[in-house]
This record gives sequence, C-alpha cells and structure tokens, in this order.
Amino acid sequence: MRTPLGSDVPDSGMSTCTIDAHTLTRAIERAHTRLAGQVIRTPTIRLPFLDGEGREVWAKLESQQHSGSFKYRGAYYALSNTKFCNIIAASAGNHALAVAAAGKQLRKNVRVVAPTTASELKINRLLVDADVTLLGQDLFEATKWATQIAKDSPHDVKDGLYFVSPYANIDVAAGAGTAIVEAVEDAGHFDSVILPLGGGGLAAAVGAWCSVRSPRTKVICTHPEVFGRAFHKSRSTAEQLNRPTSATYSDGLGVQLTEQTPFAAILDQTVDRVVQVSEHITAAAIAYLLRLQSLLVEGASATTVGALIDQSKPLADCTGRVLVLLTGGNISSSNVAKALVADVSESSIRQKLGLRHIMDPLERHGAVNGHDSHRKMIATDNCTVGVSEYWELMLSRTISSLDDLWKRFDQKQGLNRTLALQSDQWCITVFVGMHQQAQRLAAELKADLSLKTRSELPVWKLEERYRVLLQLQANLSQFFERASAAYDQSQRDWFFNPVTQNAAAVNYDRYGLAVVRAAELRLLDVIRPGKPSIELLLTSSGMAAYNVIQQYLLQNMAVGSAVVLPPYIYFEAMEQLQGLRHIRLCYSSSYAEKDILDTAESCNASAVFIDPVANVVGLPMTNIRQFALLTSQRPGWESRIVVIDGTMISGAMPVYDWFQGPHAPTVLYYESASKYLQLGLDVQMGGVVLYPTALDEAMRTIRRNLGAVMYSRGASLLPPVDSLAYQSRMSVLTANAEKIYLSLHHELSAIADVQFPAKWRAFGWRHGGALVTIRFLREGMNNKEGLEASIDTILRTAERLGVPMIKGVSFGFSTSRISSASSMAKDSDPFLRISVGVEVEHTDPLITAVCVGVGTYHAQFERDAAD
Repeated sequence: MRTPLGSDVPDSGMSTCTIDAHTLTRAIERAHTRLAGQVIRTPTIRLPFLDGEGREVWAKLESQQHSGSFKYRGAYYALSNTKFCNIIAASAGNHALAVAAAGKQLRKNVRVVAPTTASELKINRLLVDADVTLLGQDLFEATKWATQIAKDSPHDVKDGLYFVSPYANIDVAAGAGTAIVEAVEDAGHFDSVILPLGGGGLAAAVGAWCSVRSPRTKVICTHPEVFGRAFHKSRSTAEQLNRPTSATYSDGLGVQLTEQTPFAAILDQTVDRVVQVSEHITAAAIAYLLRLQSLLVEGASATTVGALIDQSKPLADCTGRVLVLLTGGNISSSNVAKALVADVSESSIRQKLGLRHIMDPLERHGAVNGHDSHRKMIATDNCTVGVSEYWELMLSRTISSLDDLWKRFDQKQGLNRTLALQSDQWCITVFVGMHQQAQRLAAELKADLSLKTRSELPVWKLEERYRVLLQLQANLSQFFERASAAYDQSQRDWFFNPVTQNAAAVNYDRYGLAVVRAAELRLLDVIRPGKPSIELLLTSSGMAAYNVIQQYLLQNMAVGSAVVLPPYIYFEAMEQLQGLRHIRLCYSSSYAEKDILDTAESCNASAVFIDPVANVVGLPMTNIRQFALLTSQRPGWESRIVVIDGTMISGAMPVYDWFQGPHAPTVLYYESASKYLQLGLDVQMGGVVLYPTALDEAMRTIRRNLGAVMYSRGASLLPPVDSLAYQSRMSVLTANAEKIYLSLHHELSAIADVQFPAKWRAFGWRHGGALVTIRFLREGMNNKEGLEASIDTILRTAERLGVPMIKGVSFGFSTSRISSASSMAKDSDPFLRISVGVEVEHTDPLITAVCVGVGTYHAQFERDAAD
C-alpha cells in the first residue's frame, strides 16, 4: 500500500505532493472546527518573568494536552479522517503516545515501531494503548521500517495499515496548527511566535496560518545546537532536517527526515529564522519554568524559553507581544533532576534561578507586566468619579486589608500551634482588641458614607477619620512584623507573615517586602507612565528617589561628563548636582524644549534634566511631548539619559509612550509621593522612581544599598487609590485651580502677574496640577515681610467668609494652602503660591479672600511709597 499523505490528498505519496500555505491554512481551520470538544483547549497564559524591554511574553501550555503534548491534536484529527481501522506509526516519544491515545479513543488498532534503543519506561507506557515493535537503531531507521510495513500491508481499509507520519501528513499538521488558532482567539495577535523545530510539521502549520491570517507575526523556530545543523536563509530548512541527530535534552526534536517533506516550501517562506539553543541553556530553561512558574516541560518546549533567556542569542532583545509554544511535558525524572542541578554559568540566569545573590522573587522580577500600564488614560475633563466615590473605593480596600491582616494573623497562630512555638497571650489580646476597634471604626465610616448621610459629612471630616483608620491599619500590619524575619526557629517565632518562613528569600525589610511591591504595582497603575515594560521603585522620600537616580548617573557617566539643566530644577536636587566636582554642569537659557535640546548637543551632554513645570514664580512649562518627539529622531540621543521630575503634575503624562523612535534616550522619571499621591492625607514622606524594565536589577540594588527603600509600615500608609479615582481627584483640583487662576488673572492683572500651567491640554497632559502663583508687578512688593502680611490678610478674610485655608509650604492637599515661596528658588524673589484644594464650593470665596489680601497689601504699599 502507498503511504497516504492525508485525507485531503489521499492518492499522493509523501514525496510527490507539495502543500502551499493557503491550502494548509484552510485545513487548519477545518481541523479547528472538528477538534472542538475532542482536544483540551489548553491555557494561554502570561509569563511575566520572561518580559524584557518592550517585550510581553505569553505561553500556550500544550504540555497540558491529552497524552502530554500538542501531538494529540494532529494524531486525533488524522485518525478521525481515515477509514483505516489499523494504524502504524514510528516513534518512541510524543507522536507514538498521541497516536496510541487517539487510537484508543477512536477504537482503532495502533501499532508503534520504536527503535531498539528506546527506554523501557517509554515502551511500557506505550504498551498500555498500542502494540509495540522494536526495529532499527534510531528513529530514522524505525521510520523506514514502519513505512515499509505499511506499504507491504493489504490495500483495504479493514486489514491494511495506515502510516501516520508526524511531519509529512497534512491532517497531522492541520491538527497541530489548531494550537496557534486557539492562542490568538484567547489572547489576541502576537508580534512573534517561538516554537521548537523537529520534523517541520508544526512549524509549517504555524507559519502557514500566520502568513495568511496574521501576516505581521514573525514565526521563529528553536533547534538543538548539538545537532550541528546550519540554518540560513540561503539554504532549505528541510535539507538541514535530513542530517543526523545526536543525544540531547530535546529528544523530541531529534528528527531526521527519511523522505522529502511536502511542507519544505512553507518552511522556507514563512519561518523568519531558526535559533540554535545549547544544552546547558535548555537545562536552565527547564529549571526556569519549574522554579518560577511550576511548569514541568520537556526539553523541546524549553528551547523556546532558552532562546529568550540566553543573552548571547539574538532573541534576547525580542520585543512586542511574544508567544512561546510549550509543546510538551513528557520529560523523564532523570532529565528533570539533571536540569535542576546543571551547571549554569550566566549570572543573570543563576540569579533568577535562585542559585546566586538570593533575594525575594518580587525583588528579582519586579512587576508582573500584566498590570497593563500601557492602557491610555483619557483627559481628565472626561473623568467622572466623584469625591465620595473614591473615598468609598479607598475605604472598601482598607476594610479588605483589615480582613487580610486577620487572615494572616490566623495563619500565624495556626503555624505557631503546628510548630509548638510560644505566644504571649497579652500581645495577642492587644492585637485582637485593636483589630476589632479598627473594624468597628471602618464600619462606622462606611455608614457615614451612605447616601443618607453623605451630604452631612464634609470632605475634611472624611479625610481626618480615614487618616486615623489608615494609621490603625498600618500599626496592626506591623504589630508582629520584624525587620529581619526568621526563616526557621525553635520555641519562639520571629515572623508575622508565614511566607517569610521560605529560606530562599532575604527577609530584610530594606530589600523591599511583598507589601512594598504591592504598593509599587498599585502606584504604577495610578501614574500610568506609558508602555508596559516600565518598573516603579518606591522610596522613603522624594529626595531618596532623586538620590537613586543620581547614583545611577554616577555609575554610568565618566569623569568630566556634561549634565544639562534648565534654569531651575528642585533646589535640593540642584544643590546636590552642583556639589559634584567631577561633572560639568551646563545650563540652558530658558525652559523651551528646543533650547534645552540645543544646549545638550552643544555640550555633548551625557544626561539632561527637564521638568514639565518648574517650581518657581510663573510656573514655566516645558513641552515634554515635543522634546521627546525631537530627541527620539536625532542621532546621538540614544546614548543620553533624560531625567524628568513629574511631581508638579503627578501622573499627568504617558512619558514612555512619547519617547519612541530609533534614537530615543533612556528616560528616568521620578516624583515625590509626599504630595498629590497621598491624596492630601500628609501622613508620611515618600517617592517613586520609574525606569525601563531592563534597569530593574540595577535600580533595586541602588535603592537597597542607599537604604532608600520605603519600609513596609510606610507602604501600609499609602492610600489604596486606583488610576481612575486618582485622575478624577486631579481633574477636580485642576478645574478649581484653573477657575481661580482665570478669575485672579482678570481681577489683579493691573497689579500682579498670576500664572497657572494653562497649556496643559495643548501639551497632551491629563491635568495641569493645582498650583497658582502671584508675583507683584512692582518688584519691591515681592519681599518676605510684605507677602507674609498679605497672607495674613487673606487668611483673616477667608475666616470671615467661612472658607478654610492653611498657611504652609508644599501642595497637593484637599484644603487650599498658601505660602510665600522663597525657599523654592533661593536666588530669586519670593512670591505667593496657592495650592488649590478639592472642595469646589470654596473656590468663589477663596477668590474673594485672595483679591482682598493682595489688594490691601498693594494699596498699603502705594500709600507708603507716596509718603
């Protein structure tokens, strides 16, 4: 009997028929319909620990398919399409297991020809569902035997043998190709698909379908380097698959074609490249997936991950949405053991495997980029979450945190009992009492936020009560916590969270514990800096955030390097830079983005500081979006570092979406978390640093070594706001500030210059902040004593009008505040700065109070000048 190619071309032999991509795609889609309910729709999941700069990695878990591999798809489809009752296949691996399992399901007789070198374990497993014949020294010889046996068998469907090729049968390939259809249906289209290359059937199917249905997707194959095959665009891929193989972790890829494959043209036309993966990288990848994702995969599957983690390979910088096909999980226990103890020399892989420089997984991997920070934020004019709504959101999250604390406490008590550890009942009683009190207060505040009483509870009372509740929750979270938690113990415990009993983690608070990482992920979502491959580092203050960035600059700039500054950046940062004797400071003459760019290029600067709004009189603005557009297209900027302080307009810019282009610089962004990000609660200091994911290890090491981490109690005090609620609050603040600015500008234009970042919409920002500055036109009036007198009049007027106002520095509070800002720029005259509050009903009386205070001071000054 002639060996059929498949049901679509029943009369053709394997070597006489060539299949094109469109024909194979149609076959895949028919198979997709037919296989529904017959095969497992395996999960397509994120593998965030494989993410890199601009890269988001997904995996299709065919290791969870029937028979342990993707092969079941093709085997079932091929067997269901033939009328033959008797099936023969050549394999001792996944193909044989799949054909045997499918045959049992479809009640067909299966005979497997395996090489005499096949392991007893595999043979015993096959014997459950098939007859096994041992012929030939390797798979190449076994395949020749099987095809010959099929040809020599009777020609009728009842007694004849139908040979099912794993790589040259269109039904097998079509069934295999349904895996990519499912993955795209479940997770969307991908920029790249990485899959192992064995005999070429799966690669041809994926390549054909992608070329027709997802042409932007690159198909990349992986292959064992130990085979010594040379894959080049100038050579046929199928020709290389004719060459002999050798022993490898990836035994499923050890295919030597016995005859010409009908998919040769598809492979050459649709496979972008073949990446060779070494044995030690394959072993590391097996361990990688098992340790970091609890996924057990075979060597062939692991090569796809190996290609991503091997820094010497071109895929190390693979970007976009990447899918790896984890094609099978049939690995022997001996190979698992060998992989777990294999020698791994690459330091980055050793560290992530926990073989070196051991630290908490959160510290090693940073954020899981499923936080989706690339989602676009709408302009805040359209945000509709009200003040009460975001207080309800934060309160519900705080109540949830209290519930989680109780669960953790209960787990601790249970573990103490299990380990027979001593507990002090006095301390337990105090904790229980405080926790009950916090729950009671939270319930009362929740009732106060009900529709019935909402109008009776002003914002300032909400804020004060929530501050107390937040402090209670933070204290409870630290009740039994330790700065250096124990891994293990006898008699006495030294931990609160039982997870710290994991000896593979460094349990120093300064390394950044889970509560800190959770806060980092939440703040990253709040700030929305742009594309997904960005990390956020939480620090103990805004200046600590700056110092992390400065230390990174010092580590990456040579002596004598130039740093460009606008006329002013935050004074404490400027003081530190001015104190560095081994760098050159160059100043642009203005805040205009083109001026800063030209200065940087004329000085050949290594780093450039540029802020969207300068914290000085007039609040001068810089168009960061335009600066990004210019620099990202100019040669030379790819080697520069741009530092942006976004504190003045917190969370207003998708910065990393703007810096896109062939010459885009490295962008380091930071904010003080003591201002807007605390929602006016003013309970502590804090700071955040944002940077590309590729810098995560370096930045976290710097933070740790500087002692700049925000400790877990501080992280517990951060309000649990989300992005929409935060932007809604900023929208209200900006609307109030803009109203006050426009009114004061109209009323006071004859005597003072009133400013606000009025171009925020034109510059593409989500909001404009909440600051308004006032500078008297007569320079002599801009003195500390006179401004203090003016503030006193404003406060007394506000008091008479029944509007709350506070005298003090800083900004971002719910209650409006005013100061004579002299420390912000010590080399310039002081000015009046108003931080506008959140209560809309207070804007009109506040305008009146400021006009009275400013007008009174001006009139008095004029009288004194006349005298």
